Amino acid sequence: MTTRKEFNIERVREFCKLINEGKTPAEALRLMNSSNGYTTPLRTAGIYWKEKDGTYKALVKIRVSRYEQFIQIKNEYNQRVYDRFQRKGTQQTNSYKQFVKQATLFNQPKEPKQTTQPTAPVRKEVQLSFIQRVVKSLFKL
Repeated sequence: MTTRKEFNIERVREFCKLINEGKTPAEALRLMNSSNGYTTPLRTAGIYWKEKDGTYKALVKIRVSRYEQFIQIKNEYNQRVYDRFQRKGTQQTNSYKQFVKQATLFNQPKEPKQTTQPTAPVRKEVQLSFIQRVVKSLFKL
């Protein structure tokens, strides 16, 4: 069983070391038993970046100011994700209320019955069968 460890400055240094050894950020975090949710704040804080040739590079020395910047970005990112999750949950509960109010095929309002006078029956037009229509079109009748 893995335990949750705080993502402190030592773990950020370990992350940078793995990145500079040639691992991708996802691989490095998986090896450290950390969440993939750290990739965005780490990249935004400038701790690692992607080179033009497609490889990833990271800082060699992590200073306290850069680590504090990472912590601030991580907290803002987590709050945005949490807020979006909370909004999605409230929209689902409100959507149920909208669904109940919505008219369906079986939930139509009843219209008052109108008494109409009977009208003369309408004579049906004679419909031709398939063969009769083919013959008609061939001989242009």
